[in-house]
Amino acid sequence: MLILERIRTIAILCLSVFGCTGNILTLIVVNQRFFRRTASAAFISGLCIADCFVLCLHSLQIVTKLRPQVTRYDCIVFFFIDVFRLLSVWIVCFINIERCSLVFNPCHMPRLTSQIKSRLFVILLFCLSLIIFSHYTYHMHIEYVYNTNQTIPSRSFCAFKKDFHRLTWESIRSALTYWLTVPICIVCNFIIIQRLHHASRIERSLSPDSKTKLDLSSKQRQLTAMLVASSVCFIVTATPSTVHAIYLLLSKNFGSHQYVIHIFTNILLHFHHASNFLVFIFSCARFRIELVELFRNYFCYKIYANWYKRSSQNTEQIVFYSAKHQRTPVKLLSQKSNMQRRNNPNGIIILGTNNYNKRNGRSYGHHMQPLCK
Repeated sequence: MLILERIRTIAILCLSVFGCTGNILTLIVVNQRFFRRTASAAFISGLCIADCFVLCLHSLQIVTKLRPQVTRYDCIVFFFIDVFRLLSVWIVCFINIERCSLVFNPCHMPRLTSQIKSRLFVILLFCLSLIIFSHYTYHMHIEYVYNTNQTIPSRSFCAFKKDFHRLTWESIRSALTYWLTVPICIVCNFIIIQRLHHASRIERSLSPDSKTKLDLSSKQRQLTAMLVASSVCFIVTATPSTVHAIYLLLSKNFGSHQYVIHIFTNILLHFHHASNFLVFIFSCARFRIELVELFRNYFCYKIYANWYKRSSQNTEQIVFYSAKHQRTPVKLLSQKSNMQRRNNPNGIIILGTNNYNKRNGRSYGHHMQPLCK
């Protein structure tokens, strides 16, 4: 069992590092040019932030238990893990509803087409999650474990109080995080896939007179494919953990085989919060293009910044202006330019530039004066 615990710890820590990096990159990409003006960008941003908090807090919870110690924030960490996990699940659910309303909306219900409204909706979901789990402040407490012949506790953990109906609450929590959201995601994904398949078949048949043609831009198509793949990944990774947790509560079977299954389903559930980056890469070509462009711009900026620092350390250029006409800057000459005579329409004659090369705190260079006609 000790080997399984170490495997679980290493796997969850690696998933946390990879997931946080991927979620941060996803957050940057969806707020760039292509995805930035869509309402789904706010939902994806909220999903990335919630997943990052779940990964970080869960890793903190594991790291603090590697060595027996007494902490006072166990219940706080447990509370916010459940809050951000519920927020993540419901954001995925409403992403599916928003995508479904885009391709199939017979009642012409209003859609969230504004980024501000989408962000306010994400904040509202976060507040509702805080309210749902606010009873933890009353029903949970920190328990201390004492060694034999010791009055100082050796370690602590967060637990529910004895009079708390845990089976009832676990049923409610699993309904909020799985049994209500997964049917919605399945129905919405079925409608979205069916409508997109029907639209692609119509477009291949090249029938412009058809009244059932679906009018979707390339941006919306790629966003829909990307978000549908994310919700499918959520269903696949969340189902084993939820079903097994309900089975343990009903059967009271806590044997070694069930513990092994619990560890692997927990790792799979943790993978859900770290998998969105991979799903977006493999399901959306435009996301890959934007990601490559992000890296290219970053490395080009670093190369240009280093080149600019090297080139601007030893050179100062001065621009000459005409004294008679409008003060218009004249084309700068390069550092290696010799004395040149150039006529300008403003009546300026440039003889050269002053290039000051810094050597041992002294200035060297040619002193040139402009001649005006």
